[in-house]
Amino acid sequence: MKVSVVLEDLSRRVSELHQWLDDNAPYAAADQRHLDAATSERAYWHLGYQAALADTLAVLSATKDDADPEAIEDER
Repeated sequence: MKVSVVLEDLSRRVSELHQWLDDNAPYAAADQRHLDAATSERAYWHLGYQAALADTLAVLSATKDDADPEAIEDER
């Protein structure tokens, strides 16, 4: 998988999540309740962040395994 395809996919996911948050929880960005210690919002924020990092690592690992190092350099 080409790096450019991975970047497009990640950008699409960011846009979709942004739209979902706007549609379903427009208050979330302003409230920032995930910053409050010992709240479920903070726990769920960390859970979501961990899942996002794991997903990103999986995508990048698959890209690395399939990638031609010279092709990656050419894309930059």
